[in-house]
Parts: sequence; C-alpha cells; structure tokens
Amino acid sequence: PVMLTHVAEGRLTLEQLVDLTSHGANRLFGLADKGRIAEGYDADLTIVDLKARKTIRHDMMASRVGWTPFDGMQAKGWPMATIIRGRVVMRDDEVIAPHLGEPVRFSETLAG
Repeated sequence: PVMLTHVAEGRLTLEQLVDLTSHGANRLFGLADKGRIAEGYDADLTIVDLKARKTIRHDMMASRVGWTPFDGMQAKGWPMATIIRGRVVMRDDEVIAPHLGEPVRFSETLAG
C-alpha cells in the first residue's frame, strides 16, 4: 500500500513499481523462476485495487513484530489478493495460507 500510494501520487509509475518489486528482485538476487508472468515462472502475483483507500494500522500486520512505522497512514491503493506459486495466500485482508515455507531458488545454483 505504501508503494501504491507513491503510484497514486505520481512519484512512481505502475510500470516502475512492477519492475522494482518483481523483475528488480530477480535481477538483483538472481532468483530462479521469479519476476515475470510467463511460462516456466512461478505464479507469484498480487492483485490490487488502485482506487481503494484504507488506513494502515498495526493490527493489520501479518508479521512477527505486529507493528508498522506506517500506522495511521492513509494508503491510496490496496492489495486484494496475493498468489504465491499459484496458490492464493491472502484475499480481502485475510491471510489464508500463512506457511508455504519453500526455499527461494537462485539461478546460479540451477546451472550446474
């Protein structure tokens, strides 16, 4: 939501956001089968509502720390569903499959 707010406020294009969060991680870390929607790649994606407006709150955090420095921020744009390796893991603000637990694969380890 923070990055989607940057898109809504014109500091970042949607294409830049997608590149930074998807293909950018693939480029930087050499992740195998990540960063693109294409045959042979993991089906990892997030569906967003660019018109949604919500306030970020600590109790929304699905993390061990349970807090966020963005508590109280009005976000412009919101994730509606997240799919990891083809499996829906979050929908409508609810984590529905919290423990997928597969290791990340790196391209360099697949070559040899």
